[in-house]
Amino acid sequence: FASKKEDGSRSKKTDQLDFLRSILYVGYKFNDRIHFNSEIEFEHGSTSKGGSASVEFAYLDFSLRPELGIRGGMLLIPMGFINELHEPPIFYGANRPTVEKYIIPTTWRENGAGIFGEVGPLEYRAYAVAGLDSSGFSSSGIRKGRQKGYKSMAEDFSFTGRVDMTHIPGLLAGMSFYTGKSQNKTDKAVKAQTSIFDLHTQYRYRGFQVRALYTKASIGNAALLNEANGLSGSKSVGEDMSGWYLEGAYKFTSLFPYSEWTLSPYLRYEQLDTQETVPAGFQNSAATDRNIVTLGLDFNPISRVVVKTEYQRMRTEAQSGINQFNVVLGFLF
Repeated sequence: FASKKEDGSRSKKTDQLDFLRSILYVGYKFNDRIHFNSEIEFEHGSTSKGGSASVEFAYLDFSLRPELGIRGGMLLIPMGFINELHEPPIFYGANRPTVEKYIIPTTWRENGAGIFGEVGPLEYRAYAVAGLDSSGFSSSGIRKGRQKGYKSMAEDFSFTGRVDMTHIPGLLAGMSFYTGKSQNKTDKAVKAQTSIFDLHTQYRYRGFQVRALYTKASIGNAALLNEANGLSGSKSVGEDMSGWYLEGAYKFTSLFPYSEWTLSPYLRYEQLDTQETVPAGFQNSAATDRNIVTLGLDFNPISRVVVKTEYQRMRTEAQSGINQFNVVLGFLF
């Protein structure tokens, strides 16, 4: 981390080395129509030091035909680029995009069931799932409202879905949504209608890749929610939140025969505000309106191993941004 914030004051941040996560995949094919998929995730090296062990997802697929399958269990919410495909060699960047952390709270999973399939040029997924816990909502967003499948409150179900067009070579374009009432463990009388949608597109041509994503979230009963969560002033939950990013990368393939390595410079610009609007009687915090520029380089000695190096410039309206330099070693097998 930089020693100073953008306004010149001390950042008081301590540099870290973290074994961020180790994920074990377990799957089984019962027959041609019934499959099981799961991941067990260990975060931050040790549960004795504040890390965690969690079920990332675990579900059964019943594939009836290409146009229709049924899925049930612990499901990944089908939103954005990263939530369903978040292993390090798959996406550019040492960190997942900030927009897909605080507005689409990746990694986001929940108990539920639904359908999936391909119809002509379209791929789709649609699920009914347990909702969010609004007692975790704050000025920084809804991320702490994820129930993660643990005895999830489910008096009110939420609905999520996604449609992608994939029939044009190199192009993916689509949208996804989530909507439902978020219950509150602190005050069960408060139910906050929570809706999120995103528009996303990606184009690949030879070594080039360009991604763009826009997302917006709205929270109902925000004033009552602030009271239930003990939030006042500029600590308010945002009634509206929005964010977007644009990312470009180019993959240089090996110049040597029989070598698999690739080198990929990338650039990403993000803009987000988790307090775009707040209820009457509350104030916006300038620190929630921010933009991030990420410039980095991925080196793949082989396709499933990556070393990522990047510099991130953080800016907020409160001039509280702290720049940082990240290095990641990632793998997938």
